[in-house]
Amino acid sequence: MSKRLAGKKAFITGGAQGLGLAMGEMFMREGADVTLTDIQLDKVSQEAERIGAAAGIEHDVTDPFAWKQALEAAAEEMDGINVLVHNAGIGSFGNVETESYEMYRKVCAIDMDSVFLGTQAAMPYLKDNAPASIIIISSVAGLMADGNFLSYNVAKAGVAMMGKSIALHCARNGYQINCNSIHPVFTRTPILDPMIQLKGSQEEGEKALVRNIPMKRLGEPDEVAAMATYLASDEARFVTGSEFRIDGGITACGLGSK
Repeated sequence: MSKRLAGKKAFITGGAQGLGLAMGEMFMREGADVTLTDIQLDKVSQEAERIGAAAGIEHDVTDPFAWKQALEAAAEEMDGINVLVHNAGIGSFGNVETESYEMYRKVCAIDMDSVFLGTQAAMPYLKDNAPASIIIISSVAGLMADGNFLSYNVAKAGVAMMGKSIALHCARNGYQINCNSIHPVFTRTPILDPMIQLKGSQEEGEKALVRNIPMKRLGEPDEVAAMATYLASDEARFVTGSEFRIDGGITACGLGSK
């Protein structure tokens, strides 16, 4: 490996499984120090130990005090933080008539409000260890609406625009901190399991999910991790306020395209 991330100190939320874990593993292969955080303490601790990460920390991303504690612990373990990956998230299936306000607020709190809380809390570490990168895992759902994913659409669109605002603030203040969002389509992670199970079998579930994806397959976690690796590296120093689509071509489709 080229060790593209040598000297990088990455803090990754939602790191116990799926995209967060894939990014952590790839970052480490490329020479970074990594701290994984997750609400699932046992799982994040086990995975952090398995891959040799600096730490695996229990972390509720909706709690401002939990952000303060987790960042302090990670900075102590890694002697600083200069890559912040906002990956923790949940989904919800509901439209404007069926979605509960409680679930709407929960999705927004975890998927969107956490990006504000975490970035604000992490800014002193990122400025002190610049050049630095903020990477927000959004979704194609932040770019394309669906009548049955109201809360998720709102949250994922919100973090994409938040990322642009953060990027402009950092650039105009000369902070040497870039901020970008990644927008995956359905990717092979545990978050898809409930949707696949609705169709009765793995084969039928995947077939339904990829029906409108031009490349006719699910994304793979390492494909998202590869983009995150680029954005965390010094190769991306002049890249900020941008959206990166890992989506098999779905957002390129015109109306009625398949």
